[in-house]
Amino acid sequence: GAMALSSKPAKNELLTAEETCRYLKITPRTLYRYIQDRHMPAFKLGKEWRFARTDLEQWLQGRATSAPRRAGRA
Repeated sequence: GAMALSSKPAKNELLTAEETCRYLKITPRTLYRYIQDRHMPAFKLGKEWRFARTDLEQWLQGRATSAPRRAGRA
């Protein structure tokens, strides 16, 4: 079936590499290094990389907290 494109922004919005660079304020070169080295959440559609915004946000939060995560307790 054809994929329906909704006009309202989806929560799991897909970003292109260019959009992700703007979103994270990094260069494409840095972006691809992150994909290779830091296991950044990304997947390939054909020859193009795509990035789910929600995955990126979770990845950023994981990087922001340097301490090991404790389940359930703050």
